[in-house]
Amino acid sequence: MTGPQFCIKHLRDTLSDTSLRHALDVLADASSASVVLFDTDGQVAVGPVAGNDLIRRVLSTPQGRELVISTHRQAANRVAGKSPVVMPVENAGALIAADLDQFGIPICRDGQCAGTLTLGDRPQAPLSQEAISRIESAAGLAPGELREAAAELKPWSPAEASAARNMASLFTELLAELCLQETNLSRRIEELTAVYNIASLLSGTMDLQEILNRTARMVCEVMHVKACSIRLLDETSGTLVIRAVHNLSEEYLNKGAVTVEENPIDRAAIRGENVYIADAPTDPRTRYPQEARTEGIVSGMVVGLIYRGKAVGVLRVYTGEPHVFTPFEEALLQAVASQAAAAIVNVRLMAETLEAERYSRQIAYAGEVQRRMIPSQPPACSQVEIGAVYRPTYNVGGDFYDFIPLPNGNLGVAVSDVSGKGVPASLIMASLRSALRVYAKFTYDIDHIMSRLNKHVCSETKIGEFTTLFYSVLSPDGRRLTYCNAGHEPPMLLRNGKIQPLGTGGMVLGVEENAKFDRELIALQPGDVLLLYTDGAVEALNFSDEQYGRPRLGESLIRYADQPAQLVAQNILWDIRRFRGLADRIDDVTLVVLKIKDTKAKSSA
Repeated sequence: MTGPQFCIKHLRDTLSDTSLRHALDVLADASSASVVLFDTDGQVAVGPVAGNDLIRRVLSTPQGRELVISTHRQAANRVAGKSPVVMPVENAGALIAADLDQFGIPICRDGQCAGTLTLGDRPQAPLSQEAISRIESAAGLAPGELREAAAELKPWSPAEASAARNMASLFTELLAELCLQETNLSRRIEELTAVYNIASLLSGTMDLQEILNRTARMVCEVMHVKACSIRLLDETSGTLVIRAVHNLSEEYLNKGAVTVEENPIDRAAIRGENVYIADAPTDPRTRYPQEARTEGIVSGMVVGLIYRGKAVGVLRVYTGEPHVFTPFEEALLQAVASQAAAAIVNVRLMAETLEAERYSRQIAYAGEVQRRMIPSQPPACSQVEIGAVYRPTYNVGGDFYDFIPLPNGNLGVAVSDVSGKGVPASLIMASLRSALRVYAKFTYDIDHIMSRLNKHVCSETKIGEFTTLFYSVLSPDGRRLTYCNAGHEPPMLLRNGKIQPLGTGGMVLGVEENAKFDRELIALQPGDVLLLYTDGAVEALNFSDEQYGRPRLGESLIRYADQPAQLVAQNILWDIRRFRGLADRIDDVTLVVLKIKDTKAKSSA
């Protein structure tokens, strides 16, 4: 794994050169020695900084500066990764030949080296004239130019040299700590930036596959791991299905199925644990160790994709070398997994919402189509006044009523209630309505019509689906009503303040294919009021779970019987609504009212 490097170069990105140089000035002044800070490539990061006049004069020329840097670089190269040593005279240049010491101390922490600090250019004894001349010549200075500075430069004692080394060692420890903190800070910034970028990227698309691909790729880039895979949970089979990968071969991906039940690693991750794998090929929990070895996978970490306590999959990262994930890396992986899980769930919810909206539009259109099957207004009839109301629970429903013009001026009147609600009921309703219209046109006897409709419903529906139907034929003069009631709520015939139920017929349609049906002929009188209704009228519930019931329905019919037929139906509906209050409507409601006119009385008048 790679990432922000532990080195002086990156420290300089955080601290200014001025700050580092000031720190070296303090060290140089305290030790009266010159100081140079080298990076891991052996290049000067800061310095040279002179701690005495001799070296200040040497540094005043380009040749002198190069002389000091070269000498200190030798010291740095010697001690790279080793304990500080004093360089022997025989390996020295002009400064070393003059008996000026230089030593280097590596800036290291936890086995990592950020650079080297070198300290020196003080003599162990007073400088000879020959040594001074050699330095002047190497630095490109005029003869005698360093004489006064050399005379003032005091040799350092072993105690002073040791103190200088200790001070330099302390300084390198501080630099190493700063480098480490800067490295960790850079990593945290990079990780936080990655989480932010991932959140931004994931929120910017509703394409689930793109979200998964982006997540896998960015996890590898941010965490500097070998590979990443994302598996989503198939709740039906318990299988973790591979949905996105980065830097894994087809051979490894096709190694075999992965199920939660058989894989303790993924099972723990689904429960919300961060599962660390030190060495995948030898870990007994690894389901395909040989394939992991072939793929070059060593260490790994598996976290669950969990949103609000619900697991949707797992996120896996793999390294190509042994690696112990830090708490920061685990936290980063968890943060990314949480973001990805939220995005996955949101995309799924959005897809479900769009599908629901599409379905809702289709249902609304189906409702429009179904309402076209319901008569927009009752037919005009000189002998009978007709009113009707229809209120489905949903856009589509299973209730319907119909008025069918028949030969010789007869009028077919039907009210039906299909079991169930919504789309299935509406489809059965449409089929029944079409069949009824066909049979009514070409079959005279109502009981035969019911038998044929029953066979039709039996052949077109599943077990448990059935239909109630009240079908009647009204004579042209409005004085005779022939009807058959197939398990429907018995219509109420109101005559002289008393109600007579019309229940002759048989069982519901769609249960017994060979069921028999009876018919009855009713002689109607002027002033009679006939109410046809579905069970939604009598089964309406209030907040006390009390049904409206037939007695209340009959009372409403009697209460409004003197009003026009349409108002009778509407007022009864309002009575039902007042009884129900704010309680939910649980079924469709259909009401059809037929009032027999007194045509003779009108003629006499």
